[in-house]
Amino acid sequence: MYKKLWSGGEYVIHIKQSGVLLVVFVTLMYGVGMPLFFPVAAFNFANQYVCERMMAAYQVKLPPTLDDKLTKNLFAMIKWAPLIMLFNGYWTLSNR
Repeated sequence: MYKKLWSGGEYVIHIKQSGVLLVVFVTLMYGVGMPLFFPVAAFNFANQYVCERMMAAYQVKLPPTLDDKLTKNLFAMIKWAPLIMLFNGYWTLSNR
């Protein structure tokens, strides 16, 4: 009972990766019009890195062992973010 209570929870990586995708896409989509998004996103990534490292070291039972399918899927989706930034940035800067 003691080990179950104090051993921590499961480490869910897919929720963390969806948060990264959200920050990347929102920052790149609207960053041309609101440049404040870029330093805010950099602070978010630094904060998320530090918090996740501490949580993985002290809180969760054991980080999950995953294959590369989830990472490949993340990179397949994130490669479209700069293209969306180009189109939406052009529209933002050329709109009168």
